[in-house]
Amino acid sequence: MQAMVRLYGTLGKSVPGYVHADGISVTIPEGGKVSDLLSALNIPESQNVVVVMGGRILTSNETLRDDVWVNVMQSLHGG
Repeated sequence: MQAMVRLYGTLGKSVPGYVHADGISVTIPEGGKVSDLLSALNIPESQNVVVVMGGRILTSNETLRDDVWVNVMQSLHGG
């Protein structure tokens, strides 16, 4: 299954040749979950990224749909 992904913040710097306007296609198993996507992108869940699909924030155990855009955003911290 293919997930079309746009990476935000500095996440795109870890993917060689990543162009934000184009995003990246990531192959995950059929019925793949957010955790599978993060694993394929080498993003540890401890990094506390926010994953959004269809305008909805997903948890790590939610299933992704095939050929849909997914946004992966870096959490912001500060004060």
